[in-house]
Amino acid sequence: MLTTSLEKILKFSWKQKTITAKQITNSLGLEKSTVSRNISKLREKEILLKVNEISPSSLGGRKTIVYSFNKEKAYVLGISIEQDGIEVVKTNLFSEIIYKKKLNKKISKENITEEIDKILKTHQDVIGVGISIPGIVKNNTVIFSEALNLKNFNIVNNLNASIPMFVEKDSLCGAIRYSLKNKNIIYFQFSIPYYVNEPVGFGVGLVLNGKPYYGNSFFAGEYKLNKCIYNQKIPLEKFFDLEVNIDNYLQKVSEKIGVISSVFDPEIMVIGGNITLLPQISHIKEYLMSEIYMINNRNIEIKIEDGREFVNAEGAAINVLNTIFSNKKWLEYFYKKVIYGA
Repeated sequence: MLTTSLEKILKFSWKQKTITAKQITNSLGLEKSTVSRNISKLREKEILLKVNEISPSSLGGRKTIVYSFNKEKAYVLGISIEQDGIEVVKTNLFSEIIYKKKLNKKISKENITEEIDKILKTHQDVIGVGISIPGIVKNNTVIFSEALNLKNFNIVNNLNASIPMFVEKDSLCGAIRYSLKNKNIIYFQFSIPYYVNEPVGFGVGLVLNGKPYYGNSFFAGEYKLNKCIYNQKIPLEKFFDLEVNIDNYLQKVSEKIGVISSVFDPEIMVIGGNITLLPQISHIKEYLMSEIYMINNRNIEIKIEDGREFVNAEGAAINVLNTIFSNKKWLEYFYKKVIYGA
């Protein structure tokens, strides 16, 4: 049984990564005997590992033992689904990537379940799966995804999986990627479609006070820009070879995201999506400096993602870890499956 004291110690130890018995006692207000008993149990199950000893002071006393949460005790999977393919990452319990792979393939309602099933069968050692989807998502159901032609589609119910799965929209997964170090995040996801004369997909992921923000109807961050980066019908891969000036597009979208950033006043705002593969994307930072109200009086970090990184897949994996170690129901699952192998 997962006691309240053990629940607190597990959460604290995972978040801090390395701890001592004294830190646990002082931070959680638990009795020394309770802490000692639970540490012994977690050491026995190899959840906590002894990593160091600190010598006592010149006044005497006992050595202080330093423990580390065993980051390799279990693994989670992050899967990012986009119209043009799938990105997969496997991470340890500290969200460090140990495996990643990209599948270039057209994804739609017809094959999405089959492709995810294939991935799950090759990673049966994971304890949870996070899935990033372009569109509006509520309680693992894709309410609407124009990119994947999905409507009221529950991904989890269509999969033959016995492990916890958590589905979130792509821009929110992008924001969650930064949630281990920041509490207030805005992530702007720009997805250029296969044909560049079609409107660029746009979504906003919000993390406020350390928690994902969904809005009253789960539509927070949904907005249609209805602007394309080029007026001729050519594939994106060919567009990369052209010397096309997209500054006008960047200036226009900077006006919109400047207003949003001014209103929410985040610690960090991130520009992500495949638009970051375009060299001119670096100009957007200059435009934002003039669009965010009183930017010089704010403490906002503006970051442009590296489009080659598996951002949303990584965020989906981190979402699994955040959920497990913040929710008693899922921590109970971790306790039974990982600690006792049930």
